[in-house]
Amino acid sequence: MKTKLLFIALFTMVCATTAIAADQYQYTGKGTVSFNHKMHGEKLECSACHTTATPEKMAITNKKEGHDKCLVCHKAEKKNGNNAAPTSCSQCHKK
Repeated sequence: MKTKLLFIALFTMVCATTAIAADQYQYTGKGTVSFNHKMHGEKLECSACHTTATPEKMAITNKKEGHDKCLVCHKAEKKNGNNAAPTSCSQCHKK
């Protein structure tokens, strides 16, 4: 009986954690954004995105944060002739 209750408790925690994590990445309803860190690191200096002295993981929890951190730079890259920088919704958000 105790084993069954423990299993149910663990299963519930895993499901809840997965649901919370999914909400953090699917905040616009347009799908998740796939970010290729290696490719960005090859093209940019770390300080272009990481503004602290020691690079830390960046959390993006809403549309405004995502657009402020990503889209602003992508639009600037487009103006500089880099057509590889996506700027339309469907280029970054994949359903």
